[in-house]
Amino acid sequence: MYVDIMSPDAYLILTKKILKTFGPSIAVYWAVLMSVCKKVVKKKEEETLANNGFFTLDRNYVESETTIPIEEQLAFDKTLEKFNLVKQDANDPNRICISQQAMLALVIEDDPKALTEIRKKAKVKREDAKLAKQYVILKNLQAGLVETDKDLLEALKLWIQSCQENKTFMNKTVIQIFQNSLNSFTDNKQVKLKLIEIATIHGWSDFAWARNSYEKDYKKPSGTFIGSEQKQSTGIDTSTKF
Repeated sequence: MYVDIMSPDAYLILTKKILKTFGPSIAVYWAVLMSVCKKVVKKKEEETLANNGFFTLDRNYVESETTIPIEEQLAFDKTLEKFNLVKQDANDPNRICISQQAMLALVIEDDPKALTEIRKKAKVKREDAKLAKQYVILKNLQAGLVETDKDLLEALKLWIQSCQENKTFMNKTVIQIFQNSLNSFTDNKQVKLKLIEIATIHGWSDFAWARNSYEKDYKKPSGTFIGSEQKQSTGIDTSTKF
């Protein structure tokens, strides 16, 4: 798959071109990318081909080898993506693909004017760096969630993402307070999911707002509220429906 372009001679030429075009930081990052890609292709060539060349990059490993923080790696990917050298999976930026054709094109490009134009476009944009930093913050916050139920965990991850997109202040303490309030309010899974959904739709980090909205919109005719009396020794009420 990458045999010719990843031969020692071609690898050296390409690395030099990357260094001159993109600068030392991206060149160091690229060298590790090439090394990882070569190992992946060697061990899992059929699987990589079946996935259209995509493989999962261990960014913590890359950081340990290069000292390049994850947010910078993601920003570098965006820069390399402009030239089709790297492509990120739309659903998972840790899954990437390195283009053999784009690498070959860069290796054989000798036109000084063309290389100058590439250098002009090769600067890391502030917006790319900002988005990369936001992604790392999001993943760190989501990784800090303590929840054994898979459905609730996924719902909480989406809630955190929604709050971030709505520019709602969010940190580990806010998340812990929300989860503690949620667990104190009810044991009913469906009620929890509905409360998280309400908070997600509005981008609310304050559980009280989600609870107030829930109590307003899901009030029983008897005057009691669905889920408000779930903390009972009799167990979880599984009859709740929306």
